[in-house]
Amino acid sequence: MRRLAWPEVEEALPRFLVVDVRDPGEFRKGSLPGAVNLPLEAIARKAYELPRDRPLLVVCRMGQKSSLAGLYLEADGYEVYLLEGGLEAIPEEARKSLSIAL
Repeated sequence: MRRLAWPEVEEALPRFLVVDVRDPGEFRKGSLPGAVNLPLEAIARKAYELPRDRPLLVVCRMGQKSSLAGLYLEADGYEVYLLEGGLEAIPEEARKSLSIAL
């Protein structure tokens, strides 16, 4: 599992499947383009639904939930990357342009 800073993520975003592990209410406020919502509480039950042919970028608000989810997914054989610092680490202007409200 590798942690990536926002500039690295921004550059490589199209190659990832973004998995947002926040709860559905937080996810509805906005996430990265193309993100799927798989709350941390559902990872063990629903990880099988994620494709294995793309690397996963696992995100949450501050990076704590995504770290836990990433450990589980990596142990299950997925190629996992984390957004260092979570969605809060994205500069405010970029969050606004992506319509991400925290």
